[in-house]
Amino acid sequence: MTNEMTRLIQRLNGGAGITTNSQYASLQAKLLTATKQPTDDLNDTEFTITTPTYCALLQITSSFTTPPQFLQCKPPWANKLYSPTGSLTFCKAGCLVCSTAAQAADAGYDVDPATFARAIANKGAFTGNYLQHPTAITRAFPRLLWHRANDPTFWSPRYKRKETSLIHWREQPADLELLQALLGKQHVVLEVDYDPQDNDVDQHFVLAYEYIPDPAGGLNDDLRIMDPMAGYTSILSYFNPHWLNDWMRRNKITKVMRTITGARVWEIVE
Repeated sequence: MTNEMTRLIQRLNGGAGITTNSQYASLQAKLLTATKQPTDDLNDTEFTITTPTYCALLQITSSFTTPPQFLQCKPPWANKLYSPTGSLTFCKAGCLVCSTAAQAADAGYDVDPATFARAIANKGAFTGNYLQHPTAITRAFPRLLWHRANDPTFWSPRYKRKETSLIHWREQPADLELLQALLGKQHVVLEVDYDPQDNDVDQHFVLAYEYIPDPAGGLNDDLRIMDPMAGYTSILSYFNPHWLNDWMRRNKITKVMRTITGARVWEIVE
């Protein structure tokens, strides 16, 4: 086995030290056969997490302040249930919990994914496998403020409206100005399609921490993320090259704008 393959395997397992092809295949099979959850993401009190089965392994280094690397398939929490009323483990479907836990750590809370999940569960965050009550995170961690439908807060220059903490960009490009404004203050939980090759949106959540414009002013921008499946990487891991077409060029839709399908903004407050 090459050193490159060993590093890839270790990275997929969150640094746990897998060193054989059979172990690698076993982990891949576990991820690929995990139960896919239905998507019902229509309001600010009910949104779902789904099982990530797609990840890329592009390592990016940065001098920018990075969030903690909370990998969902990393021991000791990898094989634990994240919801006391659910049936899925962190490794199978813990991307949202791990992303939000990393944001809580950024806000100054001493947490890891397991302790974070227990704390929000105690405040009623979960229904079965779903983190359906995002305001429970605010109750557990008051510095992470969730803005509901009656409290639109974040101005969207592109769409000329105020957004709540639950932002949908599935049917329209992401508002890059709003995203950059948020990233100027804090890291942001984003939704992407973990399998961009098909026609539906398969939810996967990551934590964004640095936007990189195209130096030529074109569409080739980038966004650095903490991906609970792949570690520190690029959001373009989830960009389908077939999306790059005349429509994107004509309307100046960058790769990052096309890749992001939504945001979950717990505002960090004092």
